[in-house]
Amino acid sequence: MLSLLGGPGGRPLATPGSVPAGGPVAHHRIYVVQAGDTLWSIATQLDPRGDPRVVVDELAAEVGGDRIVPGQRLLLP
Repeated sequence: MLSLLGGPGGRPLATPGSVPAGGPVAHHRIYVVQAGDTLWSIATQLDPRGDPRVVVDELAAEVGGDRIVPGQRLLLP
């Protein structure tokens, strides 16, 4: 099961700064890497029925490769 971080009361974390009225609001989740996690295992947890390759590629681009370490925080797509 994914371990997501949220703000007080389970609300999502907010990004500092303001968003112009009528502008898009991005809702991101943060995942903390656990021992034994891989980009593939995280991607399949995000969308168990989908093709994980797209998410794996997005996560790899975010971290600059395919190596992740326990405790690392990932911004989920």
